Amino acid sequence: ENVSNTMIEWIAAQAHRRGYRYANAFVSSKPKDGINHKRYAVTSEGLNVFVEHTLKQLGIDFRNQSFSVTMTGGPDGDVAGNELMILYREYGELARIKAVSDGKGVAYDPQGLDWRELLRLCRKGESIYAFNKNKVSDQGFVLSADSQENITLRNETPLKIPADIFIPAGGRPYTVNEKNCKLFFTDDDTPTKQAIVEGANIFFTSKARDILQQKGILIIKDSSANKGGVICSSYEVLASLLLAPVEFALIKETYVEEVVTILRDKAAREARLLMREYVAHGRRTSLVSISMEISKQINSLKNLILEHFIAHPEELDKNEVYRQLILDNCPPVLVKKYANRVINDLPPAHKLAMLASIVASNVVYREGIGWIDGLSESDRLQVSLVYVNQEQLTADFIAQVENSSLRDKQRIVDVLRAGATRNLTMMELIDRL
Repeated sequence: ENVSNTMIEWIAAQAHRRGYRYANAFVSSKPKDGINHKRYAVTSEGLNVFVEHTLKQLGIDFRNQSFSVTMTGGPDGDVAGNELMILYREYGELARIKAVSDGKGVAYDPQGLDWRELLRLCRKGESIYAFNKNKVSDQGFVLSADSQENITLRNETPLKIPADIFIPAGGRPYTVNEKNCKLFFTDDDTPTKQAIVEGANIFFTSKARDILQQKGILIIKDSSANKGGVICSSYEVLASLLLAPVEFALIKETYVEEVVTILRDKAAREARLLMREYVAHGRRTSLVSISMEISKQINSLKNLILEHFIAHPEELDKNEVYRQLILDNCPPVLVKKYANRVINDLPPAHKLAMLASIVASNVVYREGIGWIDGLSESDRLQVSLVYVNQEQLTADFIAQVENSSLRDKQRIVDVLRAGATRNLTMMELIDRL
């Protein structure tokens, strides 16, 4: 938080002055030699994937039906400014932004704030307070946070105003707690929002989340919704471990485009699993608890697999599937130009950690939480390692069907994707017994 480009550049230079072996990878979001998060909107690109899946869960046809949003974080902010531009890019004026607040002020219009004016502020990097008052309807207002009364309005308006979704995309940690979360309800205890997608870190206390969810508000937790920036940083580190700055510069624009595609795909995998588990539980459990359980299961399985690979590093060299998994999870331009470096020059500890994360997340995202809960640690490990090999076999089957002339090949492909890997895994384990 509050780290400027100048500070990031200084940190990178300091790592070089100290002679660190992997100085290029010491800090991420480097404006020149890395991927600056604000410029490329990486956090907001992932965030909006969760916004879209939330709209689907609410039954809103966002391609043909208008929906309303309130936000914290201004047009000049990293997450909020980029999210505003993405909302307009994806949905145009079907997205009605009813209120936006930031450190300097607040703008509100029940009919939706003028999009041309919002985009002007985003492009110029200005506060919402600079919103042209002449472009607000008679029922709206633009206020500067220059008095206690206006500060209160700045703080409360995005929370109190009725809207389909609230996106906190800026603000202080724990802005909403168990005492002030009542602002999300009308006098008759009706929620002012259907859903909240947390673009800002720890905007809510855990107790506040519990209260809001008990009243029927869907919440996508920050650790799910805004992880696009973290994912992007991991790919910047990957490139920095393998390439000199001049080499990265030659592929940077393509690399960034591919990283954005990857992080949106990863966000979609988690969003789909969140909603699938939510529906499977009869909507009786919270999305926040599901999000935390997903992280817990992936991390637990990853640690188990990583311990195995650290004890048996030779398996990476013997198993072509493992090497291909690592390459498949890299941006294509990196593989096209530097595949040998990925396999041979990436630090072993980093490579094994990548592989463990890939295997663990593939199992959990495809099969859901709880699939291997009843197994011992050794059985979980065995199932996971067999699973990843059978996943490749499933991919081969799918490719054969797709290239065939079978009349119902798309239905066959859908069936294979739905359960072939799981069934092949169980069949091999039974054969081993």
